[in-house]
Amino acid sequence: MRALRETALIASAGNALIAVNPNQPSSTFDILAFARTVLGKGSDDLLAVVTWARIMAEGGRAEGSIAEWCSRKGDRWSPATFHRRRKRACERITAAKNAADLKNFLSQHREAA
Repeated sequence: MRALRETALIASAGNALIAVNPNQPSSTFDILAFARTVLGKGSDDLLAVVTWARIMAEGGRAEGSIAEWCSRKGDRWSPATFHRRRKRACERITAAKNAADLKNFLSQHREAA
């Protein structure tokens, strides 16, 4: 997986990405490690979001690849279940990242005041 851009981001309403502090680049962010922390190593949600990211990164036709992947995984994984897990995982990762960035942003501004 690729590292995110060099600026901390917040996903606001409408799914727009906004730089937390455009004048201060953040360190490289390891989204995969963060996802493991938020979702739990080996969780179904993590497996869904990482599988989806790999399919998309390889330029694969996502729906066909996901349907094929689900059929290999067995009864617990239908495409609808896969997408439900992927969406829930993305929402949890986004919420956790936003909370961490907001906490960091507020602490920096308290120190500056």
